[in-house]
Amino acid sequence: MPSNAAPPLNEDFRLVEGLRGQRPGAVGHVYNVYGPELVEYAEGLLGDHGRAVQAVRAALLALRDKGADVPDAGTFRDWLYEVVRDECRRPARGRRRIAVIGAAAAAVLAAGLVVAFESGGDAKPEPARPEAAPATPEASPPPVTVSPAQKDGQKKKDEKKEKPAAGKPAKRRPSGGGGGGAGRLAVNDGGCHGLGVAGLPRSCPVRLTAVGGTVRWAVASVRSRGGRVSASGGGTLKAGRSATVTVVVRPTVLCYIGGGGGGSVSFSPGGTATISYTCWRR
Repeated sequence: MPSNAAPPLNEDFRLVEGLRGQRPGAVGHVYNVYGPELVEYAEGLLGDHGRAVQAVRAALLALRDKGADVPDAGTFRDWLYEVVRDECRRPARGRRRIAVIGAAAAAVLAAGLVVAFESGGDAKPEPARPEAAPATPEASPPPVTVSPAQKDGQKKKDEKKEKPAAGKPAKRRPSGGGGGGAGRLAVNDGGCHGLGVAGLPRSCPVRLTAVGGTVRWAVASVRSRGGRVSASGGGTLKAGRSATVTVVVRPTVLCYIGGGGGGSVSFSPGGTATISYTCWRR
């Protein structure tokens, strides 16, 4: 029990008589004498000042109905603490509440309670404030309407953009697969026929020449049979210019068993080199 100094017994006697006789302002007098220390005690139990104020208020307001249950002046103070303790332990949904308030409003509630008690009448629950009306959503902008004349004008503008200007022929894209340019590739693979492959890899040249215009070329794929054929490269050749692609052949067991093999190297935008080779038998 808190060690706050108790009021004189004659004061407690007047409080007890007022509660037993249910005199107007009796509860307010109890709060004026014991209210601060009871709130401090309830806050220690609940850990929240706002809830403590509510609990003390509910406990003291309930004293109006106790009448003959109020004890003598000698045990009155201890009895008040027990009443507040029971109120603090009461489930929240069974507790008498006026309205849900935040911690920031707890001090205001306590001050209002003192004023109500000191006015000579019992405090009454304040009416709940009506909730603010939900905000009205902003009106959406009216739909934009387009007249037939505006649609026709926009259509003509689009058609004008798509048509080339007068006197300027439209640009033509170069023909040929893969954007290889206007020319074509001439493939000379004579150096890769009958290639002798022994224990080490052998290489041979494939000569590419641009015919009829510029050609952008590249090795597209490589196929082999009996050995491993590899080749790579790419570039741009102007008409009449040439480039050499090195083809490498590596012998395998199948090449030795069969005595030889072959393969091919395909180029983009077109053209294929044929590779043939022989292996020594074991």
